[in-house]
Amino acid sequence: MAKTKYQTEEQKELIKFLIILGVVLVLIVGVYFLSKVFTKEEAKEYEYQAGVVSTTSVIVGTMLSRKDTEYYVLAYDSSSDYASSYSIYANYYTNEQKDALKVYYLDLSSAMNKNYYVTEGSNPKATKISELKMKDGTLIKVKNGKITKYVEGIENISKELAVTEKKSDSES
Repeated sequence: MAKTKYQTEEQKELIKFLIILGVVLVLIVGVYFLSKVFTKEEAKEYEYQAGVVSTTSVIVGTMLSRKDTEYYVLAYDSSSDYASSYSIYANYYTNEQKDALKVYYLDLSSAMNKNYYVTEGSNPKATKISELKMKDGTLIKVKNGKITKYVEGIENISKELAVTEKKSDSES
């Protein structure tokens, strides 16, 4: 004779609950391990990079307080069409000059400098940082923490660096 088991309704409900709980736990554990696999793959793209302090880049807030007594600050939008030209002129100037002034680069597209970047209505007569409004391609000469020269445009920057080069050659 077959043995028959008698179960109450409560026992049947308890068994259903335990089965559902087991399935939910298996799903949660499965999702956890799947997300771990995917985040490990994604984390490989964001490997740790050591911070680097640039000795040639400045932000507007520190451009008048460099350790040098006299230097240039070349402000330009690094995403503009002329960005490489500005960089080439500055590198040529610093590499080919005997007595070249240090050139600091100021990226106008940087979030820290955006408030000073204008397309029109620059302020070449600025004497303080709070008065600065610079266009893409601005060369500022600083002496003893004060703005002594303000040049805008690729042609004028080229001329300024070339004039400085001729002065240095005639002095030697």
